[in-house]
Amino acid sequence: MNLDGDTLRTAVGPQTVESVSKIVLGVGALALVLTLASLLPGLDLLVPRTPVSLAAVVGALATLAVVGLLLYLASGLAALTRLALDGPARVVEHVASVVHWLVVLAAVLVAHAGLAPAVTPLVDGARWVYDAAFLLVALGPLVVVAARLSVAVDPLAKLVAEGVAGERGEDSENGGHATETDAPDWTPEGNDRSR
Repeated sequence: MNLDGDTLRTAVGPQTVESVSKIVLGVGALALVLTLASLLPGLDLLVPRTPVSLAAVVGALATLAVVGLLLYLASGLAALTRLALDGPARVVEHVASVVHWLVVLAAVLVAHAGLAPAVTPLVDGARWVYDAAFLLVALGPLVVVAARLSVAVDPLAKLVAEGVAGERGEDSENGGHATETDAPDWTPEGNDRSR
């Protein structure tokens, strides 16, 4: 849609902007607090009767918070994508869906990486079970992204072809030759055509 700033602000609304801002600032604040917390003494201690350290537990809790924020943000980003793009409704919907499911896939991958230090010591020699579980969960969003992209290829190719050939198609009405009204007011040599 190529919206200007005022149109986008009106369409999105101050509450949505405030909500997204809170999420982004919250993730930044969480990262800062976790960085500072990692410097605290005693985080390398193990939780009693487990092989998991306190740092791994704190990291897992922070990971769950970030995953929750990403999942919350996915639908908002898809809505913003629908607002920002201009084109056939089918294509815009496919692109918005791809954005949504890419954020969901990112949340799954963040969860896999962030929960690993807290979960893998508990499963001891069966880390493959942890990896296989996340592989199965990640396949869902990946399949949806692949399906949406494959369905969107034909309409996107048609849009590109119309955009490129549409300009040539207008020229072909004149026999492929530019008319006097199509001529530029200047030439590369800097000469003005009106002289």
